[in-house]
Amino acid sequence: MFAIGLCIAAVARSGIAARAIGAAAFYPMLFFSGMWLPRELMSGALQDISNFTPLGAAVEAIQDSWQGQFPPAEPLLVLAGYALVFALIARRFFRWE
Repeated sequence: MFAIGLCIAAVARSGIAARAIGAAAFYPMLFFSGMWLPRELMSGALQDISNFTPLGAAVEAIQDSWQGQFPPAEPLLVLAGYALVFALIARRFFRWE
């Protein structure tokens, strides 16, 4: 999430634009993490989408940890992929003054 925030800050032209872009990205991610509709009640397609969003993958990894299991590799790789890709994008587009 930090890398996504850095990427938004790098590409937004103003603070107001960054806030709007951040909200437009954050609220759908909250939905897919199970904040409004538990992941267990989502349809199969929504669960598949949820598994590949950063908050959905984080929730999956945390739930497995709470159950005493080591998280599977898939959510950890999804989180690492988001962190790497968005950090590289933010590094590329950040305007140094």
